[in-house]
Amino acid sequence: MAHLARCSVLPLRMRVPAAARVGLNSSALRFLHSAATARAASALSAAASQSLQQHQQRQQQTFQSFRTQLRTYSSRGRGDVDSGEDLIDDTQFHSRADAALGHLYEILDTADLQSVDDIELEDGVLNLQLESGAAFVINKHYATKQIWYASPVSGALYFSPGPEEGWICQADGRTLEAVFKEDFGKLCPEGAGLKFGSE
Repeated sequence: MAHLARCSVLPLRMRVPAAARVGLNSSALRFLHSAATARAASALSAAASQSLQQHQQRQQQTFQSFRTQLRTYSSRGRGDVDSGEDLIDDTQFHSRADAALGHLYEILDTADLQSVDDIELEDGVLNLQLESGAAFVINKHYATKQIWYASPVSGALYFSPGPEEGWICQADGRTLEAVFKEDFGKLCPEGAGLKFGSE
C-alpha cells in the first residue's frame, strides 16, 4: 500500500508542465526587479529633492545676508550708492555690467576649483558658493546703474562705471576685479593666483 501511495503521487507532480513552473519563476523575478527599481527610483528622487532644498536654503541665506548688509550701509548714508545714473545710458550699463559679470564667471568656471561648491550667472546676478559655506553675490542694479557686491570679507560695496570698461568703488577707488581677487584669495587660497584683469 505504501508503494502504491508513493506511485500515485508521482503523476500529480508530473502534471505541472516545466514551462509553467519556469513562467511562475520569471514572473516572480520580474516582480522583484520592478519593486527594487521602484525603491531605487524613490531613493534617488528623495536625495535629489533634499539636495535642491539645501541649495535653495543656501541661496536664501546668501540673499538675506546681502539685504542685511545693504540696510546697514544704507542707514549710514553710504556716498557710493546711487552714483552711476548720469555716467552712462541704459544700453551701455547693461552691456558693460554683463561683460564684467560674465568675465568673472568665465574665469571661475574655467578654473574648476575644488573649493567652489556652486557658481551660476543668471539674470544679471552672479552667485558663488564655496565649500566652506561662504558666499559671494555680485549683481547688476539697474536703478542706480551700478554693480552691487556682497562678500563675507568686504561686506557690501557698490561699484560705479569707471574709465573704459572698469567699475570703481567710490568708497576707496578700487576696481571690482581687485576687490574680488583679494576677497576670493583670502577665502579660497587655491584661487589666489587667478588673473581677473584691471587689478
